[in-house]
Amino acid sequence: MSAISSLESMSGLVAFVASVETGGFAPAGRRLGVSASAVGKAVARLEARLGVRLLHRTTRSIALTGEGNLLFERAMRIIEDVQEAENAIAETRTFPRGLLKVSIPAAMGRRIIVPALDQFIAAYPKVVLDVSLDDRMVDIVEGGFDLVLRTGGLDDSRLIARKLAPHRFVTCGSPAYLERRGAPETPDDVPAHTCLRLRFPTTGRLEYWAFKGWKPPGRPANGPVFNDIEAVALAAIAGLGLAQLPHYLAARAIADGRLRTVLADYAVSRGDIWLIRPPASSESPRVRVFATFLTKLIESV
Repeated sequence: MSAISSLESMSGLVAFVASVETGGFAPAGRRLGVSASAVGKAVARLEARLGVRLLHRTTRSIALTGEGNLLFERAMRIIEDVQEAENAIAETRTFPRGLLKVSIPAAMGRRIIVPALDQFIAAYPKVVLDVSLDDRMVDIVEGGFDLVLRTGGLDDSRLIARKLAPHRFVTCGSPAYLERRGAPETPDDVPAHTCLRLRFPTTGRLEYWAFKGWKPPGRPANGPVFNDIEAVALAAIAGLGLAQLPHYLAARAIADGRLRTVLADYAVSRGDIWLIRPPASSESPRVRVFATFLTKLIESV
């Protein structure tokens, strides 16, 4: 059956059910906001398509035929299902519910976002989360994502992006390492230290270390290289050397004394933390409340 025929059948079913429930074409028309003639013609087209008579008509009343009685019961269920679906869609525009697909940087997700998701789920139990931990700059449209959290800079001007916070980094080492090797006093002292470096898994490039007012060389030449920023953090905690770590990744270890910051006066941010939505997308309640949740979480770190 074509889409047009399906629509005509649906309008015929609505006219048919309204006629039975109200007792005639005229009251059915008043309920539906159309003329009695329009209701009668819709029912007649439905009968013609089915090849049976559904209603016995008199000048004063209508009555169901056997076939009409069979169709009426099923038509009622169909219309109720459609109304329930419409109500469910309307609720998604008012109350946060439904599937929410998000992409979050892996380390940030594991360290600060996933552990806090119980708060969001408790507040919005009808939102179903589909969370991808990924450091790649995903295709937000092709991937079907509602929200993407990323750090650094943005290349695609079509995206709807909101800056949440600077992407802060700290230079740090374990107390044991700093006692053994001493703490650098200026960035010029850094090349003499064992420096734990990140090789970006998405590009294969080594990271640059950045300091306020310090010019290249920005890549320390010595020390182990890792392709995972959490491994760099663990190596620093283990006393293997100095590391430049995202503040959110080092904050807990700094607070409990496993790491100590150095060169704090020279600290700079590496771009910003961005919350991104697809181009030309509308902000549904579930997107809005999760964006607020992420914003407060990032700002609290």
